[in-house]
Amino acid sequence: MAKVDEAWIYLSDASAKSKVKYLIRNHNRRDLTPATTVPHPKGIMVWMGISAIGVTKPQFVQPGAKINSEYYIQRILKPFLKDYYCRLYPNGDAVFHQDSAPSHASRVTQKFLTDQQVQAC
Repeated sequence: MAKVDEAWIYLSDASAKSKVKYLIRNHNRRDLTPATTVPHPKGIMVWMGISAIGVTKPQFVQPGAKINSEYYIQRILKPFLKDYYCRLYPNGDAVFHQDSAPSHASRVTQKFLTDQQVQAC
């Protein structure tokens, strides 16, 4: 079984800060605490797969990308099938397991997997 999923990875960057205002109101509007700067994590989404045979190369999702079926198929599944699945499972004797994210469960994605003869669960 090949288990695949994506996750956010947050990078430490001391220069990434955002201003957040914490307001403490008294009876008088003039009594407000000043704005403070707090760390704001930068993140990147990475998609990977794992099986008893090995781990895939990470597929990095473009920042700000909308992960719809088209993006998922073109940028994630096609490279995965070409570089990993077909090479490690040339007989198609694996079960491709993904979660129920909309781009994973869509009819378009499921049809693509069926057309590629990938057994999905």
